[in-house]
Amino acid sequence: MRQAETHLRKRKVYISIFSYFLSVVITSVVYFTGGTSKVYANLMYIPIAIMASTHGKWHGLLHALISSLLVGPFMPLDTVMAVSQESINWIVRLFIYSAIALVIGFFSDYYRQEYKDRVKKEIEIAEAKLAMVYSLVKLAESRDDNTGAHIERVAQICRLLASNLRRRKKYQDYIDDEYIEKITQVSPLHDIGKVGIPDHILLKPGRLTAEEYELMKTHTTIGANTLLEVKEKFPDNRFLELAISITHFHHEKWDGTGYPQGLAGTAIPLSARIMAIADVYDALRSKRVYKEAFSHEDSVRIIQQESGKSFDPEIVEVFIECEAQIEKIFRQYENLGHNGVNRSFPQRLSY
Repeated sequence: MRQAETHLRKRKVYISIFSYFLSVVITSVVYFTGGTSKVYANLMYIPIAIMASTHGKWHGLLHALISSLLVGPFMPLDTVMAVSQESINWIVRLFIYSAIALVIGFFSDYYRQEYKDRVKKEIEIAEAKLAMVYSLVKLAESRDDNTGAHIERVAQICRLLASNLRRRKKYQDYIDDEYIEKITQVSPLHDIGKVGIPDHILLKPGRLTAEEYELMKTHTTIGANTLLEVKEKFPDNRFLELAISITHFHHEKWDGTGYPQGLAGTAIPLSARIMAIADVYDALRSKRVYKEAFSHEDSVRIIQQESGKSFDPEIVEVFIECEAQIEKIFRQYENLGHNGVNRSFPQRLSY
């Protein structure tokens, strides 16, 4: 946000300099083409309109006054004949310039304020969405004794992977700033469906039976179906689209051996393929009742071995490229959570 504001201020400074420079150029054109008797003085409307529309009515008015003086009392009516213009000419021109600046500036200020109000409301709505997301996640965590900072870590890893993946040509038209922000926001919802899993399975400290495992796998469809019901009321919401994709398909595998639908390759949504690596890496690094935490090096090696099997090979490449930053993210959030019961690792890397 601060970077955007700084960029906007710089751009306004450049526009201001350009507008005044253009006024000086027009003044020179008016003088060297014979004076204010020619039509070229009307070109001064251009920099006045630029200034008023970008900086508002008061800056526009100031520019109009200065521009009026540039082609005002000291500018001849006819430079060849050395005839001065009458005072009424440049005074009327001053009022016309000022009126134009005020009118354009007024509407510019009005719509600028409208835009700011709209952005403020959208920010409030976005914050409400995030509050809803984390409320749902905390609800799930209240039943599944997960590592406390798991959702923060996977969110930041997803952001990093998506940002680096964006640099690849094939994804430049698909991954934009909005996509990166949304995948960061919705990634904590990936296991929200576990609220529908019975406690005797969800909190079981040992390895699940085949029947229990099948029931555990339904957390993907439970979560996705819940979000789909919300999406029916907001059909064009990209936020919900990503949330559903991640929730439903983050346990699909590149070779088609995952669940719930056995999708393979690029049939798996990109967001889910990103989430799969982030989720498994965090599960590997975390201590569980049935295993010790893996080192960063071992976790990277395991993920690399699963390239083309569990994971999209191209995303694994990106993961390897930024693995030092991923380790930094894990360490940054490592002390925020607590170790507890979570069976997100056995049965081929993760539930």
